[in-house]
Amino acid sequence: MKRVSAKTLILGAFLESVGASFIWPINTIFIHNYLHKSLAVAGMVLFFNSILTFLGNYLGGKLFDRWGGHKTVIISTLIGLLALVGLIFDHGWPAYPILLPILGFGVGSAFTVINSFAAQIDDVDRYKLFNGIYMGTNLGNAIGTALGGYIAGVQMTLVFVANFFFLTLFFLLVIFGYNNREVVVENGTKDEIKKVRKTKLQPGVGLIALFLGVSWLAYSQWSSNISAHLTNLGIPVSRYSLLWTINAVVIVLVLPLINRLVENKAWFKRIQIPLGVILFIAAFASIINAKVYLAFVIGMVVLTLGETLVYPGIPAMVSESTPKSEAGRYQSLLSMSSTFARAIGPLVGGLIVEHGSYNLLYLVAIVILAVSLVILRFGHRKLLVNN
Repeated sequence: MKRVSAKTLILGAFLESVGASFIWPINTIFIHNYLHKSLAVAGMVLFFNSILTFLGNYLGGKLFDRWGGHKTVIISTLIGLLALVGLIFDHGWPAYPILLPILGFGVGSAFTVINSFAAQIDDVDRYKLFNGIYMGTNLGNAIGTALGGYIAGVQMTLVFVANFFFLTLFFLLVIFGYNNREVVVENGTKDEIKKVRKTKLQPGVGLIALFLGVSWLAYSQWSSNISAHLTNLGIPVSRYSLLWTINAVVIVLVLPLINRLVENKAWFKRIQIPLGVILFIAAFASIINAKVYLAFVIGMVVLTLGETLVYPGIPAMVSESTPKSEAGRYQSLLSMSSTFARAIGPLVGGLIVEHGSYNLLYLVAIVILAVSLVILRFGHRKLLVNN
């Protein structure tokens, strides 16, 4: 039977992220300016969308282990496509807040399947593969966000049409390229499948997921509360958007170099993730009392360097220390942790700013990132002992 290839997974991550990126940057603007709802209502819609994405992460992983990836990703993508058909013909109120979370559910489930497939591939270095998936995802984000704003300016309906087009390409790729229909179990018997599903969570994985959530809690401030701070300083929104263009460029330029280090330097894997967290801390430290745009540019570059080390490295680390037969379970746990942290991060950060200041927000981020290093150390040690 033909196995799912690394290149196919990377291409799938790219296509899915291009489509999704047409919508997510303009969600708040669309709900507030076009549907004439308050920012509080917009926040509730986006939170509900995150909850459905969270559930999609969970079910995607669970069904991957039970049914296999091919059937799971087909159903997940079909759910997303049906939601988009509805949005093309009706993106008013209340259709939008109903269909958007359904789309999030399908996309969230499908992305977990991509990572779960990656966790089962043996003929490619896992760190290198997850780096490739992360680069494909971010390249798709860069293209989607760049085109999405322009397309929305022409006509909002075209945003959903463009998303539908790229998700359809992903669906075709899924049908012909993700055709590994078997559930992978090391020893292959049905009795063992049942036994595997009853096993307890591998020691250390819960701590690694907690570490990932804490890091995303801090990182999410850059895509939410820090944007408001820049506008308060008189820096235009276009300059803030440019920060994310810089983010995408740095990722595309740096990840190939990281791939070389991962492939040829065994010591690099041991320091990769802790080094990334230290760079996160440095990024927040660099913008304390910052008043000029250049400080935020430097902070974004440092943050992105840390991002390229941490976020592809975590699923690779876990995949190398857990059973392939439960790839869906463990990768979905990581996806759920990230999704939940990104959902509550802006709210937590907003409360800190409201009752304190932006400098206090940065200091809190530095403290929790430092604590996350301790969590990572204990979690990784337990993974190694168990492995």
